[in-house]
Amino acid sequence: MNRQAFIRRAVSPIMAAVALGAGLAACGRADSPQPVASSPPATPTKAVAASATPTLSESELQFVADVRNVLTLGSNVTSGAVASFGQRACHALQSSGTLADEVQPARQAFPGISKGDAIQLIRLAEKDLCPAQSDPQQVTYVATGSTANVTYGPSGSGYQGNVPLEVSRPLGNPQFYSISAQLKAGGTVSCQLKVDGVTIASATASGTNSVAHCAMDQNLNGSWEATTLSG
Repeated sequence: MNRQAFIRRAVSPIMAAVALGAGLAACGRADSPQPVASSPPATPTKAVAASATPTLSESELQFVADVRNVLTLGSNVTSGAVASFGQRACHALQSSGTLADEVQPARQAFPGISKGDAIQLIRLAEKDLCPAQSDPQQVTYVATGSTANVTYGPSGSGYQGNVPLEVSRPLGNPQFYSISAQLKAGGTVSCQLKVDGVTIASATASGTNSVAHCAMDQNLNGSWEATTLSG
């Protein structure tokens, strides 16, 4: 046997062994479980709280805007609270209540507002939320008590009368309204000025020639307030 034939015979079994080893290794890799790619941690789902702010209708939004435009209710008063009061007031008026009946509830709901402010608040509720309940505003002059001469009316006027007297007129926008009652021969006399049935100004006087004088004008908010003098 020559040298080259011997080398070929020796190499063949070696190559076969190498091939067999490679095949077994490949088999082993194929049968081994492959690592599973880890998933990113799930983001916890946060519960969405229901909104605490009620959804207001267009008319309620208009009412709230009108109220805040003329009255200072404080930063802690929410729009929902204003709208809720307006709807409550309208419901009372629709159930045969009167504007005067709603003044005290308004002042309890929004402490610090005057009677004149409360009237404005309720009138705005009528305008924006229940217009069918809205009537022209009235001013009422009242004088009661002992015999007395009465002078009353808006600025620039001087209507005459006697005690007892109660006269209602449409409320306009003059500078002021007033009523005076002067006693003739002693006794006691009282006067009142009312807006929509709500007493804004009142006074009482006693003694001969004494005068009970009531007056009211509008403040910077447009609310009627008392400017009462007695003598």
